[in-house]
Formats: sequence, C-alpha cells, structure tokens
Amino acid sequence: MNDAIISIRPRHVENILSGNKTVELRTRSINLPSGSRLWIYTTLPVGKIKLSTEIDFVEVLPPKAIWKKYGKNICIPKKEFDEYTKDRELVAAIGLRNIQPLERDICLDTLRKYEENFQPPQFFSRLNPDRALYSAFYA
Repeated sequence: MNDAIISIRPRHVENILSGNKTVELRTRSINLPSGSRLWIYTTLPVGKIKLSTEIDFVEVLPPKAIWKKYGKNICIPKKEFDEYTKDRELVAAIGLRNIQPLERDICLDTLRKYEENFQPPQFFSRLNPDRALYSAFYA
C-alpha cells in the first residue's frame, strides 16, 4: 500500500470527519493509486494529524466538469470553487473512503521528533517504511 501525508485546512477536515466532504479538490493531480492511505495533516492553528483515509479515485477534468460531478461533495461554495480553480484548465478530484479518526492526534512536535526538519507538505509527501516519520504512524 502507498502512504502519503496531505495538508488540509481545519474547516475542510471537520467536513471530512462529519462525512459531508467525500471529495478533496486539488489544482494538480496526485500521483497515487486507488487504495493509497492518506494521513490528513490539519493545517495551523490546529497543526495535527487527526485522521486517515483511503483514496477511492483520482479524476482530472476541467473545473466545470468537476463542479458538475462533485460540487456537493467538495463542501465549498461555487464562488470559492471558481476562485480556487481560476485560470486552471484541469483540476483533480480525490475521492475519500474509509475515513478513520485517529485514537490519538499526532501533533507537529511529535512529527518533528521522528524527522527533525519535518514541514507539513504544501501538496503531498510520500510516506514509506524507510522514512523515520513512518514510525509515527505505524509504531
């Protein structure tokens, strides 16, 4: 299985946890196969990994097609969607399944105990068994 860390803003993480948001929107495609595990880093001011999920699908389409197909599952207003996807020919919809809240959140300080210079990814960061940070998730 492939693992990766992805950063998402707190309000979107709450929508994922509530089950309202089942599709994550990105302006670039994420090169991970269906079934990959995503560890969701909630950006500051939270600064924690609170859940994991699996990639159900990745679909890259023009913004209008993404909105038509997944708009209600992205959990943002159309105006915000249009601003985010402005000037993009293609955007990616990442389907989320098997959303699992962690028993204990993993804070940024803990992540940095495994990898001293760890910075939450702007896009995504692969996580493999050779990486010290891997132990934070599979200890």
